[in-house]
Amino acid sequence: MIRPIFVATLTSLMMTACTGYAQQADPAAAPQPPVSEESQVPDEASTETVPTDAEVMYRVFAAELLGSEGDLEAAVGEYLEAALESDDPAIAMRATRVAFAAQAWQQASMAADRWALLDSTSLPARESAALAMLATSDYVGAEMQLQELLNLSEDKENAWAVVSGLLARSSSPEKAMKVLDNLLLEAGEEGSGAGFYAQSQLAVRAGDYPAAFSLAQKAVDVDPERVEYLAWAGRLALTLGNNQAGTDFMRRAWEAEPDDHDLTLAYADLLARDGDEEGARKLTREMVQTPDVMLTRILFELGAKKEDAALKLYEEFQTMDFEHPQAKSFYLAQAAESLGKIPDSIQFYGEVTEGELFLPAASRRAELMAREGDVEGAKASLARLRLEADPMVVEQSWLTEANILQQAGDIEGAMKSLDQALEQFGTSIPIRYSHALLAAQLGQVEVAEVDLRMILVEEPDNAAALNALGYTLADLTDRYEEAEELIRRAYALQPDDASITDSMGWVAFRLGRMEEAEEFLTRAWMLDNNPEIAAHLGEVLWQQGKQDEARQVWQQGLEVDDQNAALNETIARLAGEL
Repeated sequence: MIRPIFVATLTSLMMTACTGYAQQADPAAAPQPPVSEESQVPDEASTETVPTDAEVMYRVFAAELLGSEGDLEAAVGEYLEAALESDDPAIAMRATRVAFAAQAWQQASMAADRWALLDSTSLPARESAALAMLATSDYVGAEMQLQELLNLSEDKENAWAVVSGLLARSSSPEKAMKVLDNLLLEAGEEGSGAGFYAQSQLAVRAGDYPAAFSLAQKAVDVDPERVEYLAWAGRLALTLGNNQAGTDFMRRAWEAEPDDHDLTLAYADLLARDGDEEGARKLTREMVQTPDVMLTRILFELGAKKEDAALKLYEEFQTMDFEHPQAKSFYLAQAAESLGKIPDSIQFYGEVTEGELFLPAASRRAELMAREGDVEGAKASLARLRLEADPMVVEQSWLTEANILQQAGDIEGAMKSLDQALEQFGTSIPIRYSHALLAAQLGQVEVAEVDLRMILVEEPDNAAALNALGYTLADLTDRYEEAEELIRRAYALQPDDASITDSMGWVAFRLGRMEEAEEFLTRAWMLDNNPEIAAHLGEVLWQQGKQDEARQVWQQGLEVDDQNAALNETIARLAGEL
């Protein structure tokens, strides 16, 4: 099974639960510059100086002109030359930023390395260099930069978290873990809480959740009062389905830090899920009533099937004043959506016009407009977004438009949108990945294969791309052996991913290995009750003469989504009807 198109909106995350526990980064996403508060790249205005060398000045001005004209590739080249010729760290910093924006990782690596050389105490320079080097699989260089970062950092606990976060963006979890082990050994941190915590985070990136949980428990054993370790262990336990242990760890974390806003919300959500609705209500009533707390309270009431109480809170929410009106509008929009008040939700999302909530609000507003039947209006609002200068906003607008058209059944229209997007963002891995999935859906195997192989040139260990290409070849061609090799590579990277496990079963079925296919597909179904997995498992059972078991699995799949095309096609083809 292929993972669906990724459209990253905070809204979609928030509407599934009040708080998240163990989220994985999108596997098709490209690395981004450092974003932690203590490692922000300084604004150009605060660091920019006028180069004294005429050649350097010429290159800087040429780079800015090229960048303003949208030719980032050429701008990167000019800025890199300027950085190499100048002793000004501000120029090297700017060259790094431009290279990151263009996703030109080799040049970004060189520019950031130059920046770190010219400003050897700069933590952002070290982070940027390490991240760019990881993107180019230069693990030796990345390890050297991370070692310097650790040496420079005064807060060692936070520094290890930064290191593990950077390594988690590597395309090879195994190589990243080796780098981390070397750094821990060098620092004498083997067996420390910080070491176990960092190793646990990398284990999650590798998809090994049992190992990650074991390492998290060791971190807690070393430092049982550390809130970050307790909360992390709790999230992992919940991810593994161990709700009792998860709740216990989260309770201990909350008791250690009862004034932590996010932690209190997470613990309240757990109480509600475990049936202690009154305990959850009490916690949230006693919190400072911020917009996200009000949304959480409304969702709790809806979860308890107390719509009148939810509506009363919603009305109260609208009358309240908050320090950040944009946040109020955003969370009010989510509350309205949860109550089925879609026109209100669209209006409130439209009131979010700036800040970090702007992009998810604009994307979700367009999705809701399309759901209400105004597809053209949704497309127009996304087109206006593309007038923004921020490349991330423009990229997301294309992804959202493709998703909207796909949901409306206009697959060819979605494909045309992504064709246009690729003209503007040819190096965007999320856009190319989405383009590949739509091509496969349209039966355009050659197009899908070209897209996915282009991703794999940049990221050879991208499990999502490996799986998508393998599944496409297994499902739409007779190149089964080649497909199996690709899927096995993805499975080695992420053995607990349901879609990859499903693909392992499907290619085994195509190769006639029925027992193996049933084993993988049964495990995939246990990992995720996805109707497409039900279709595959049912078909394998049916072909083995286990018709009653097949019907049972199909029925369970229909209970999840009775409109799923793959499931309904399989049932009609094999059984006629249930």
